Amino acid sequence: MGAVAIVKFGSTSTTLLAAVGLNRVILREQRLINLFSPDGPERIVAWAREIRNRVDQLGIEPLAAGGEGLRLNRPLQSRLERVFPWWWHLTGATEGILAWMAVKAQHPACDVVVDIGGGSTEIITREKTLSYPVGAARSGSAAWEVFTDARGPVFIGGTAVALAARMKRWQLTADHVAGFLQALKTHPEQFRDLDPLRRQMLPRGLALMEDIIRRNEWPQFDVSDRGLTEGLWLAASLGRIAP
Repeated sequence: MGAVAIVKFGSTSTTLLAAVGLNRVILREQRLINLFSPDGPERIVAWAREIRNRVDQLGIEPLAAGGEGLRLNRPLQSRLERVFPWWWHLTGATEGILAWMAVKAQHPACDVVVDIGGGSTEIITREKTLSYPVGAARSGSAAWEVFTDARGPVFIGGTAVALAARMKRWQLTADHVAGFLQALKTHPEQFRDLDPLRRQMLPRGLALMEDIIRRNEWPQFDVSDRGLTEGLWLAASLGRIAP
């Protein structure tokens, strides 16, 4: 099977993944850009053109898709579609299915996936995707549905991966979340190595994680570095979509 290239435009991050298999990556790059910032749309379009040049050099026609941020900004999505004609118009439910597929392949015992993005948070099970209009870069409140009987909950997204990297482990507890949040508040100088946008979003993202974990009374949870990007790659590579 030849290489497949995916470009995923999130509310706060854009990811390029070109791979022959998820364990045989040719090129993977991510840039943090806040779509909701005044200069965000222009920066995303400029980055999209850079990405297009890179995948063209690989001789691959990339599949592109966007999340909640682009569903709220149709003019920007139209500009990006001119750069990437092979565009998948995702619904929130489809987003959830793709992320579930990618995470479930890595964590077969998982019953629920929580994806804390920049513009929205999704709670995903085999049966449904619940989407809430709050995220690491989008304030607000949410009445979370509770899944206290869930086995092996898995968190995905930039906040969760940053937490796992900081703790140097992929299985964590609520205490790890609270400790990281406290460290950000009391010793911000320790996190100068983080991207400024990531550092700005972490307190909000961690607070959402803490709230969801507390409401569900989960004693522990796993973190996965997979998500929508890998789900898109799997769907494209399996021929489940067509240009």
